[in-house]
Amino acid sequence: MKKIILFVIDSLHPVVLARILSEGNAPALRFLAKHGTCMERVVSSFPTMTPVATSSMITGTWPDQHRVPGFIWYNEEIRKIVDYGATWQSVLKIGPKKVLRNLLIRLNEEHLNPETPTLYEALEAGGYSTGCINFFMHRAARSYRAELPFLVALATCFDLNQEKISGPSQLTLGELIHPPFSGKSITYPRGIRHRFGFNDAFSGKIAVQLVRERKQPDFMVVYFPDNDKYSHRYGPLRTGPSIERADNLVASVLNEFGSWEKAIEENVIIITGDHSQTTIGLGNEYLIDLDYALKSFKRLKATEEASGESNKEIAICPNERMAFIYLLQRENEILPDIVSILSKDSRNAQICWKVSENSYCVLQGGTEKKLFFSRPGIYQDVYGQSWTLDGDLSVVDAYVSDEQEIVFGKFPDAFTRLVSALEARGGSRVVVSAASGYEYLANGAPIHPGGGSHGSLEEEDSTVPMIVTGMPIKLENPRIIDLYPMIMEHFGLSQIK
Repeated sequence: MKKIILFVIDSLHPVVLARILSEGNAPALRFLAKHGTCMERVVSSFPTMTPVATSSMITGTWPDQHRVPGFIWYNEEIRKIVDYGATWQSVLKIGPKKVLRNLLIRLNEEHLNPETPTLYEALEAGGYSTGCINFFMHRAARSYRAELPFLVALATCFDLNQEKISGPSQLTLGELIHPPFSGKSITYPRGIRHRFGFNDAFSGKIAVQLVRERKQPDFMVVYFPDNDKYSHRYGPLRTGPSIERADNLVASVLNEFGSWEKAIEENVIIITGDHSQTTIGLGNEYLIDLDYALKSFKRLKATEEASGESNKEIAICPNERMAFIYLLQRENEILPDIVSILSKDSRNAQICWKVSENSYCVLQGGTEKKLFFSRPGIYQDVYGQSWTLDGDLSVVDAYVSDEQEIVFGKFPDAFTRLVSALEARGGSRVVVSAASGYEYLANGAPIHPGGGSHGSLEEEDSTVPMIVTGMPIKLENPRIIDLYPMIMEHFGLSQIK
């Protein structure tokens, strides 16, 4: 049976990939596309943030099941805001030790739903070996001890050194966890300048070495993070050079098999992204200031706890082009006021909240348009999900066809993705998603004027390309959660849920 290598290029934009493939500037990806299936529009999670999307990829579920809501979110169990390190300022404010513990340990061991098996867990339970290279979702049965570089250990007061981290048969997390190799030593890009090994070249060299030393597991995820930073800085439509560098690393892995033809004879190769990005305008008008808009409400700070004695009313959790506004007390009183404020701003493409059990409302900012939706119902979408609808479908750029099917436009799978964001963990919240070209400004939020950003419900943030080479594939309306059953089926295993 063929092994599977899944290459995940962060913020892989379908338009840019199509362009460089047509120009012949990514020969490895072009070879794989020519000999496989290339899908241009695979729908990602909402919000389209890396911890959420990668959790969906590795569990085959949306956030309402895997329970990782965003990059910044409010944890009602501990009554505090969780931040995986959105900005260096927030890292300093919250503390490097807390941020690193959240990202390295709690994300996998506590935040990710323990009742939702990862691909590593399901495949290894079925007798197959698995591996993870720099992919932050790595929960599995094996236990590893982190060895933090001196500067990281110093920043965390040496409290996280030798901390136990779970993972699959083969686990690489930069310099923290590194597989032992018996062959000729390779120089890996490491140290603070190279983000301690969390970079594309490090990921590629580890993958090469595993294949070279015949330690390649049956299923292996290889994560290339650099394109995300490149896209944030220069804009998503200018990421050709970054993707071409990732292509060189994919080629180096394929070369280890003697020829590219032999590589796809022995392996299924999958290339995809976790989400894409949208270009943000340069002026201040492209930043939606939630701190200012909601200044009349008492806001929970990143370092505070919403204790019983606390008078905090809301927690604002910005995730670039979307945001959660959590209602911490007096929900029924303050919800109408918050919605009223947000609905006056046309830069808010969608404002959504839960009305009652299994019933939701979404507004379009700057208009009077409103839509109520719930499930099940008489209208079915292309994903086989049924809905009850009441109101203006243009709020999510959708319509009902003559066959009574819901057709989505620039907000793919809008209802399921909105519900999953609202139902990811407990607590009352309002979800806002920005119009094209805008992102949210709030305390702790990264901003990218003139560059790229993501997070929203919109198609450009939400769709990624996928190349599958080495096995047949039949997906008419693919979503990133389809990776899980597709890979399980390849290995002859039933999906565990």
